[in-house]
Amino acid sequence: MTIWKLRPGADKRVRAHHPWVFSNELQQSPKGHPPGEPVRLVDHKGQFLAAGYGNPHSLISFRALSFDPHVQDPTSLEEIISQVISCWGHRSVLGYHLSFRLCYGENDYLPGLVLDRYVIEDQGQQSQVFAVQILTAGMQFALSDLNRFFNRLVEESVAAKLSSFGWDETSVVIRNDVQIRRLEGLEVEPVKVLHQGQKANLNHAQILIHPAVGEAPIKMACDLIEGQKTGFFLDQAYNIKLLCDQIMKSTQFESPVRILDLCCYVGQWSTQLARALKEKGLSVEVTAVDVSETALAFAKENIEREGAQAIIMKKDVLEELNSLPDKHYDIVIADPPAFIKAKKDVPTGRHAYLKMNTHAFRLVQRGGFVVSCSCSGLFEEKEMMEVLGKAIRRMDLRARCICRGGHAADHPNLMSFPEGFYLKMFIHQVEY
Repeated sequence: MTIWKLRPGADKRVRAHHPWVFSNELQQSPKGHPPGEPVRLVDHKGQFLAAGYGNPHSLISFRALSFDPHVQDPTSLEEIISQVISCWGHRSVLGYHLSFRLCYGENDYLPGLVLDRYVIEDQGQQSQVFAVQILTAGMQFALSDLNRFFNRLVEESVAAKLSSFGWDETSVVIRNDVQIRRLEGLEVEPVKVLHQGQKANLNHAQILIHPAVGEAPIKMACDLIEGQKTGFFLDQAYNIKLLCDQIMKSTQFESPVRILDLCCYVGQWSTQLARALKEKGLSVEVTAVDVSETALAFAKENIEREGAQAIIMKKDVLEELNSLPDKHYDIVIADPPAFIKAKKDVPTGRHAYLKMNTHAFRLVQRGGFVVSCSCSGLFEEKEMMEVLGKAIRRMDLRARCICRGGHAADHPNLMSFPEGFYLKMFIHQVEY
């Protein structure tokens, strides 16, 4: 295996188990190393630090897969499968048995691999879908034979009693249609269905997710081929539960409860809220806003399945919210896509978050709740707090933050990898 040596003093972060090494931290140039192939990292004295893979075409030249000196080749199929099964076991003991993020890149010691597992139901029959994104040259090298990888993963998961679905009941969707692959010298690829299980409608999948309230699963219609990211957003589950817990305790609501779901996508927030409010015997009216007609059609289906009325609005949340009535909604959810994708976007993105949340506080009625989210990793929590404070002051309101959230448990984080913390959520209650 290729050995790369760090410059003196450049080993502190890696010793703390941070998984990245930049090219200027290496003693030698990484040029000439085949992108993605295994590398053993040592300090300037030759002492082992980590094993992983290297890419001379990326600013992040080395990514660690293991800090164990006894692991000979962490890019081998056996090691990757073993680690994914370990991830699955950790999710299982936390109660994840339906749809969840199975692998979350660096935070699961598998940099470059994002893997979601969905349980779907069609005509009363259940099956599973794996939606995978391979984001780095190293992971593409390790998983060069995806058919073999997923066949083995299905076999091992059944053997470990983590799943009861065999290969015929499994679909695999490759979502390498993301621009971030270009930073690794990889091509952005069309979505590919590697394998389609029996009776699996992937363009109109009915996925089963854990409910925020009650026992019965929530069914969410979405497109696992053309939909955003891997087809659905699983990371908000914890935040949705925090909101639903507050709603279930509240005594202030009367029918109909008016919800405004901004950037609703397929309506996950409002569908879960509709279930919670229905449990309280209340009727619900949801105004779902998004720029995608396809997403809105799914949102309407999902919201109405839970017994709520769905009012669909195709609007740009930054430009077309002026027509909505002031102080009209009991709950306003502001969960936009990432406004900040690079450092150069910070000023404009910060303004976009301010504008959207100013609208949110304008539209909520007194005593109501505003949910503010950001999935921009470069938008720090402190900055978001400042933006929310400014939005509240702009509307001349008094509002208390009653809850703050973050990633769901199937999106774990490492203290050694602060870059993995991206999701922020605050719930405010406006004074009467």
